Amino acid sequence: MISKEKVISLAKEKIEELNYFLVDVKISAKNEITVLFDKGDGVIVRDCLYVSRHIEGNLDREIEDYQLTVCSPGLDKAFVVEEQYIKNIGRDVKVVTTDGDKIEGTLLEYGNELLLETKTKQKGKKELLKQKVTIEKEKIKETKLIIKFK
Repeated sequence: MISKEKVISLAKEKIEELNYFLVDVKISAKNEITVLFDKGDGVIVRDCLYVSRHIEGNLDREIEDYQLTVCSPGLDKAFVVEEQYIKNIGRDVKVVTTDGDKIEGTLLEYGNELLLETKTKQKGKKELLKQKVTIEKEKIKETKLIIKFK
């Protein structure tokens, strides 16, 4: 089986050279390798190709066959690394806590804690009540971007 550490090292070399950040590397029992990376303004196909060629150029299919997929994590996937939180400051997210609470709001800050601005309807009033909610990192089970179509 191909070493995950080796794939991470190879991927990081090219990803960081292209000013991206590594999100995740997965290797299945069948040597299906998936490398996910991103940056603030998104991933372009050409850079996926550069990363893929760099990894392929340093692995030997004669020794061990594999399948390689290199891409962005996708809008509908949960955040995995801190850089994804930072990239999405100012955007709407849905957070599921370890207690099972689901909180939607605008991501304002990410540091030792997550700061969201939530909006709730008040009975009998037209305007929304805005509140700031702080969530400790340890209490975050999953965070996803809320996708809106205009």
